[in-house]
Amino acid sequence: MKEQIRQLAERNRMAKTAEEKEAIAKEMEALKSQDPEAFAEALESLIHSTAKDVNDLTIAEKMGEATKMISMAYIAKTYFGKSRSWLAHKINGNKVNGKIATFTDEERNTFKHALADMSQKLGSLGVSL
Repeated sequence: MKEQIRQLAERNRMAKTAEEKEAIAKEMEALKSQDPEAFAEALESLIHSTAKDVNDLTIAEKMGEATKMISMAYIAKTYFGKSRSWLAHKINGNKVNGKIATFTDEERNTFKHALADMSQKLGSLGVSL
C-alpha cells in the first residue's frame, strides 16, 4: 500500500489540471477505504521517510547559492579556527577517511551563530552607508 500511495502522490505532484487531481484524490480515497488502518500506517511511514530525507539534505543543499555569496574561508577561520576545506567537507557532506563529514550539534550551532552574526554585521553596515 505504501508504494501505491507514493505513486499517487507523485502523480498528484505532476498533475496539471484540476480534473487530474480530482481523479487522483478519488483513487486515494478508494485506497483508504480498502483498509483504513493499513492506509494510515503506510501514510505515516511515508511522512517519516520524507521528513528524514529533508533532514538528511546537506547543508550546501539547504543553503543553495548562499554558499557562493559568502566567504566560507572567512567562516572557517573566524568561527571555527579551521581551514576552508574542512568547512567545505562538512557543508557538502563529503566522505573523509571513509566517513561522511557532518557537523556535530555544537558545530551546527556555531555555523548558525556565524551566519546570524554575519547577517547582523552586514545589516548594520547597510544602514550606516
